[in-house]
Amino acid sequence: MKKILTCVLCALLLAGCGAKEAGELPEAENVPPAEETALEKSDLQPAADTGSYVLSTEWPEYDPSVETIWFTLENNSGADIETGVDYGLEAMGENGSWYQIPLVESAAWTAQALCVPDGETIALPCALGTFDYDFSGGGIYRVTKEVEGQTCAAKFQLKAGAAVSAKTPYGKAPLEEAPEDGSGADVTFTENGPDSLEPVGVFLEKVRLGIPCQLRTAQVYSESWPMVIDVIYENGHFLWRMLTGGEIAEQRFSYIVTDGTDFYLSNGADWPTAEQFMNKELTWLIPPGYGGGFVETVEDMTAKRLAGNSARYRVWSDDGCYDAMLTETPTEFGVGWQKPSQGGWGQLFDIQNWDGLETAIHSLDWQADGKLLLVCGTADGGASRLLFDPETKTLQAELCGLPRADG
Repeated sequence: MKKILTCVLCALLLAGCGAKEAGELPEAENVPPAEETALEKSDLQPAADTGSYVLSTEWPEYDPSVETIWFTLENNSGADIETGVDYGLEAMGENGSWYQIPLVESAAWTAQALCVPDGETIALPCALGTFDYDFSGGGIYRVTKEVEGQTCAAKFQLKAGAAVSAKTPYGKAPLEEAPEDGSGADVTFTENGPDSLEPVGVFLEKVRLGIPCQLRTAQVYSESWPMVIDVIYENGHFLWRMLTGGEIAEQRFSYIVTDGTDFYLSNGADWPTAEQFMNKELTWLIPPGYGGGFVETVEDMTAKRLAGNSARYRVWSDDGCYDAMLTETPTEFGVGWQKPSQGGWGQLFDIQNWDGLETAIHSLDWQADGKLLLVCGTADGGASRLLFDPETKTLQAELCGLPRADG
């Protein structure tokens, strides 16, 4: 669980060197040994660890085209701790020694205090572009982090041709290139049930931690076309894509919710809200009857989400950049824009600030032209359809086209 206590830009700027050639180690003295908790130098396999703080990278190997390495910090110290978002990166030299890689000259950390309760885990992204080094030549590296006076480390390897790359960030080819018989899926469902549900638990844990990830399932039954389904979590929401009969269908969802038996992708932030839009905006994440072991996890994710967010219903544009939400205030809606590495913005609006004729917003729907359609109830018991333009932040009636000035 993350709790941001402060958010102040540090004045600390670490000067870097000139651009490095591929594989050239920076001019720095050997760094002191760190408590490694991820990969052994000999075989790059996870190492057993009984330390208080466990640092691990998401994958052991990456193609050099990857720009971000996600890593986790697990607190097994017996007490709650606080830590920042800062981290270091080191390269292994030919002699087996570690060398610290400097940050680029313009790099700076934001000072955030992240609370990590005992037994909990947080995830952070390591952006390779933050460091003054050419990673294209591959090699062995480790993320380092100071935690309560201890230096922890997690090894990973950059290796050309690794499954996780810029084009395949989750280790799988796009659904368009996937075998239609379902081979290669994380979980395959047949008349005999799933072959393994472990990947589902891994996927939910990554979602809980905010790590972009993918789950590919296949439903292969004797009397129907195989269905290969991707659920991709990135940019704070889910892209659901299904391949069957040579055709691909897709839809975006905002949340995972549960009815106490199974769990679903939904645009409603909780089950009561999800039920309101069941026919249009609700789909099983895995086939019904197999979600019981994950209900507690989904319920916990939902409780934490509702406690920290006023959104109760959220929809996404086709490109996954714009989102729109409804809150518990009947006349209020929010619109946001976000794109990885490019930032974002968000703002709340109230339809009563335009002309006060509408008394409640019943639904939101992004249109092909990029505008947001609001279906509203009116004071006279009727209904109205309004179009919101996120570029100009103006609202107009869909039919008559009369502009309504922002109040």
